[in-house]
Amino acid sequence: MGVSHSVSEQHNEIELREAVELRVVVTRLYRILRAKSAAKLTASQVSALVRIEEEGPLRLTTLAEREGIAAPTMSKVVDLLCDEGLIERIPDPTDGRANLIQLDEGGQALLRDVRERLTRLMREALEHLSGEEHTTLAAAIPVLQHVIEIMRGDG
Repeated sequence: MGVSHSVSEQHNEIELREAVELRVVVTRLYRILRAKSAAKLTASQVSALVRIEEEGPLRLTTLAEREGIAAPTMSKVVDLLCDEGLIERIPDPTDGRANLIQLDEGGQALLRDVRERLTRLMREALEHLSGEEHTTLAAAIPVLQHVIEIMRGDG
């Protein structure tokens, strides 16, 4: 007599397999994009730049908190990004003793160049898809955006 799986167990196995496959695919895609970005920065440095662009100017402690890393570690990241001419410290208008960190022209140019390079790379890859694959991909994008919202806690 064979082992029978309940519908619920089969559903759980399918969800687990989907979760693993999605994680693997997203990780591989991220690694490829990261390697081809031509930015000579670490993932933490790029993440900090994007956060500063989206939410800045920010205090170092706020940036560290939002990035989920310790303030001393973020201080090293910020020092390097300042040395590279990608961000700058400006006085905090609400507290003369504190500084805010904002993107400068070099950081804006770097992010723009990286985004343009990666968009071009993605477009070149998409040119090799069939019409059906394009349709499937277009349908998957809102689903992936919803997954991101759920994982962030806003969905």
